[in-house]
Amino acid sequence: MELAVPVRRDLAVLYASVLASRVGFGVIIIVFPAYISSASDVAVAVALALYPTLEAISALPLGQLCDTRGRKATFVTSLGYLAVLMALIGATRNIYAVATIHALMGVGAAGVTVSTLAMVTDLTGESNRGKGMGTFDFANVGGYAVGLVAGYSLRTYFAADLGLAFVATGAVIASAFVLGFAVLKEPLHPPGVADRSLNPLRAMDARAKSVLPVWLGVNVLLGMVFFLPRAFSGVGIGSGETAGLLLLGLVVLGTGAVGWGALSDRIGRGKVLVVGAVGIIGLLASLAASVGGGTASIISYLPAIGPFALMTAAMVPTVLATVGDRAVVGRRGYAMGLYSVMLSGGTAVGTLVAGVVHGVGGLTGILFAAMIMFLVACGLSLLLWSRARQAKG
Repeated sequence: MELAVPVRRDLAVLYASVLASRVGFGVIIIVFPAYISSASDVAVAVALALYPTLEAISALPLGQLCDTRGRKATFVTSLGYLAVLMALIGATRNIYAVATIHALMGVGAAGVTVSTLAMVTDLTGESNRGKGMGTFDFANVGGYAVGLVAGYSLRTYFAADLGLAFVATGAVIASAFVLGFAVLKEPLHPPGVADRSLNPLRAMDARAKSVLPVWLGVNVLLGMVFFLPRAFSGVGIGSGETAGLLLLGLVVLGTGAVGWGALSDRIGRGKVLVVGAVGIIGLLASLAASVGGGTASIISYLPAIGPFALMTAAMVPTVLATVGDRAVVGRRGYAMGLYSVMLSGGTAVGTLVAGVVHGVGGLTGILFAAMIMFLVACGLSLLLWSRARQAKG
């Protein structure tokens, strides 16, 4: 499907803005643990988890706002808000102040995520939405990858005053605000539905609902990833090696997302979702087997880890495309708000679980806990999908 020039331009601006904003969150993964290094494991986990908790709480209202007041306004306002708060983190190392600011950033993150996904849905159709969501995921994880490299560099450059790393990161997010405000156009989309139901499940059909448990499981894993720099240090893997390993993983995920998303446009979403689920289970198992020997052991397992990591890249764009395909017309923002609740809620749970499990079972314990929770999520999704298919038949 050939896209019109204005649509290609708006998608390019949207992806570039998302990439710039995600650079900031990549920096946080590396710099944040060092910035509040005197805090306990649980305190760090709580500080990290407050952000997605506020994101979950605000996602649905912001999705409704996105439907009724406009995508662009929600998007650029959220970016500007995030830029200011990111810079403010650099003003204090008080764990309570940092946790509060970080929590408030979750509101802005929800606004960016919901409006971005609604706009990508508006600017694509079912024949190319998988590719569009795959490109979004490429920009998303690409920003994290750049942020990991930048975070390691900023941590070294501003070692005497790490607060300046957050100020510099705020400036990067501010650049995304300027780009979005100056160039991005409000996409054509159905008018917002006046349905004010508090039940967000009314914004999508039964097939879309069936992917929610597995999506929640994926984001529990994401929350655990945010704790990995702390966990890796416990097995002798330094911050530089951690950044390198996470960067490699993100490159694989981002590169694979576009191809898997495009494949889902051709052969169907369900088949590609199965590929992603098998990849996640295999990746967790191979990582659990490799981490005991440190970086050298992980490298020796790369022939097994690599293919599973590439299969894992199928999950995110296919879930996003499924929700976009089946969202109720006029409630796409609200549907993506529910998706964002799954994103942020899962991340909060995952971060807290990782903090608790790490104290008992270390890094290996985190990986096994992740595998168990994801398998449970897959089972629930299969049950819901089967019921949806029977109801349709």
